[in-house]
This record gives sequence, structure tokens and C-alpha cells, in this order.
Amino acid sequence: MSQYLIKSLVLILCLISHLSMASIGPKRLLLTTQEWPPYQTYSSDTIAGLTVTRVKCALRQLEQPYQLTMTSWENAQLKVQDNEQHGFFVAEKTSLRDKYAVFSKPIINHHWYWYFSNSLSDTTLNESNKKQWKVSAKFGTNKWFHLHNSEYEVVKKPRNIKTLLDMLMHNEVDAVLVDELAMQVALKKKGMLASGLRSKEVATKPLGVYFNKDFINNYPNFLNEFNRAITDCLQ
Repeated sequence: MSQYLIKSLVLILCLISHLSMASIGPKRLLLTTQEWPPYQTYSSDTIAGLTVTRVKCALRQLEQPYQLTMTSWENAQLKVQDNEQHGFFVAEKTSLRDKYAVFSKPIINHHWYWYFSNSLSDTTLNESNKKQWKVSAKFGTNKWFHLHNSEYEVVKKPRNIKTLLDMLMHNEVDAVLVDELAMQVALKKKGMLASGLRSKEVATKPLGVYFNKDFINNYPNFLNEFNRAITDCLQ
């Protein structure tokens, strides 16, 4: 076989590969998220963070154009539910979200922790005394709904970790249920160490991207390719 034919075949194969990759997704993938350091951060008109880096890595491998939008967590989920965005991240898998979206391969784990007020002499929180405690979590999150569904005495509707920490420091609550890394970031901003608060691990939860079901139906190969790319990006 001549060198000319070999080069032509290689070029054709490259073009087929490129067209195949381009056909798995839309002209521009629309993803929305919330500001949640260190997972998603926003500074100087730049969206970054641990999970943003991994999502961008996967989309770069797929040669998939995308647009990231940062908004409130409630709005991010609503826009996917209403087909205004293709997906939101990062999120825990829940039965409610499963009704309108499909969960990707997990891209990171996070850890639920109780952080207790320093005014407490006893941090034994259990089923028998939970209604005697004033607790809180970030509004609209799985942790907040978990507390409500488990019939804790949930106080207020804080929108960020900073507010939760302020509530805890001013003894407005007995305990808050938050992500460990997010709390460490909030404490660092106040010049505090995590060891300065008593805490207890509750659970470890995988986090991933939720893609709208209509989007997945329109692009049936996208999720498998995205999951493969995520696997590569985690190595």
C-alpha cells in the first residue's frame, strides 16, 4: 500500500472519529451549578473548583463545547427540571432528582459532618433527644431535606455555609449538618481551625452530575461517553 493511501486512510479515520465524537452531544452543552467552595468557586468571572476541573476534563476529552452558569442551588435544579439547562452539578443521588434527571458516574465523594456549638456540654445527638436540639443545614440541599424528613427541629433557611457557621458561633443552633470540606473552607476564612469545633462524621455520599432525561433521550450515547471520560479524568 502506498504512503499516499496510508495517509488518506489515517485522515479518513480521524475525520470519522471526530464526527462520531461530535455527534454524541449538542452544539453546546448547558450546565448549571452553585457556588460551593471548594467544589465550585466563582472569582474574577471564572468558575473553578475541584468538581469543575473534573467536569471540564471530561468535556475536553469528548471535544464537547459547553457553557457553565452559576446560580442558586434551587434555581439550578429547577432549570434542569424545566428543560432550560441540560444538567446540574455536583449533587447527591436522590429519588426526587431521579424523576426528571439521570445521575452520572460519581466524580467525588463528600462527607456529612455534625458540627456542634461550643456551648454544649453534651454532643450526644440521637433519635431519643433529637427534637430537643435546634439544628440546621444549607437550605435546598439533601442535608436540609434529610433533617426535615427525619423530624429534627430545623431552624431557619440559611443559604450558605458562612451563615451556618455564624449561627453556630452565636449559639443560634446546637448543631449544623454540613459538608466537611466546605466547613473547612468557611473556618479558614474566619482564621479558625476545624479542630476548634467538636464534630462527628455522619455519612459519606458520592457526588455526580445530573442530566435532564429529555437530553439523555435525545443524545443516548452521551452519558456512557461522559462516564468513560470521568473515569479517565479521575486516574
